[in-house]
Amino acid sequence: MEKIIIIGATSGIGRAVAEHYAQRGLTVGITGRRTALLEEIRQQYPANVHIKTMDITDESAVEKLRELVDEMGGMDRLFINAGYGKDLAELDAEVEMQAVRVNALGFTAMMVFGYNYFKQTKSGHIVVTSSVASVRALRQSPAYSASKRYMRQYVDALAQRARHEKINLKFTTLMPGFIDTDFLKGHNYPLIAPLSKVVKGIYRAIDRKQRAVYLPFRWNFVVFCWRLIPRWIWERC
Repeated sequence: MEKIIIIGATSGIGRAVAEHYAQRGLTVGITGRRTALLEEIRQQYPANVHIKTMDITDESAVEKLRELVDEMGGMDRLFINAGYGKDLAELDAEVEMQAVRVNALGFTAMMVFGYNYFKQTKSGHIVVTSSVASVRALRQSPAYSASKRYMRQYVDALAQRARHEKINLKFTTLMPGFIDTDFLKGHNYPLIAPLSKVVKGIYRAIDRKQRAVYLPFRWNFVVFCWRLIPRWIWERC
């Protein structure tokens, strides 16, 4: 039976994906900072869910991930969903630095572990949650936009590296638009989609091992239009 680890599974996309695969009978490992929320999921599926409380910005995170892999008896797919960002009325250094710590530094540590693990096993699948903010920078969240683009570039570089090293390692970059989750609570963004609609596209993208996906589908058109906007106009938006 396939074994999947989901980093950042206490709420939103991560939790929905964890519950989806647990219902299908897969062996599911879930991580997050809030133990009580991880336990809620394990109590629903005690036969096939393993948990590990961890913060990907901590030095101990890689070792804890390794422990989780060992407890599960291996890993076939790694889903890096942990992320951080806030809309800023005023530029706040601590908020911006935390976005960098989670979305760049912590993310990189998880990616390096995943890549090297699958290099040893000769095959695998790494899934990453980026964002449509990786396409055009959003003034409300500079570090979030920049770090989500970093994620995309990093995945692209490792995909090229895997081909060069002849590793049967697949990559999927998810780029969701605005989703009705706690992450956007209190914000009046356009085109906000219900989580239930978005995760259906996520399951499909993961199962098909699609390389890069905008979610929901209408964001393909939005992103196409965004790319056509000259920089001098975008900066005035």
